[in-house]
Amino acid sequence: MTIHDVRCDGCGSFLAGPAAGVRFVFHPGVPDLRDDSGLTCSACWDRLTGHLVLAATGRCAACGAPASRGESLHLRSFTDHQSWRLCASDAVGFLNSLRTVQPKLDLATFRFPGTPGGA
Repeated sequence: MTIHDVRCDGCGSFLAGPAAGVRFVFHPGVPDLRDDSGLTCSACWDRLTGHLVLAATGRCAACGAPASRGESLHLRSFTDHQSWRLCASDAVGFLNSLRTVQPKLDLATFRFPGTPGGA
């Protein structure tokens, strides 16, 4: 995917190009829905991911709650092949923290694509 907007997805600051920031990839448990156009400055990447841990398989990297493959947001930097899983609550928090996510998601109505009632 080509990145057209070279402003940080977190704070909106201009980046000299994709190589000037941290590119990231995420998908909602369905690799075909992968978005690899994420871009943040280093400070925002650290703020967004600094609290995440590579948890045991099937656990949210933020809170440790169960997070099955189809019911979690998979997130990683473009250069790293290990991804964090985020449960619905933490996925909504992460996605809503990105300035490029419009309209903002509502946790009460949010569903992963592979779940009943999912988009």
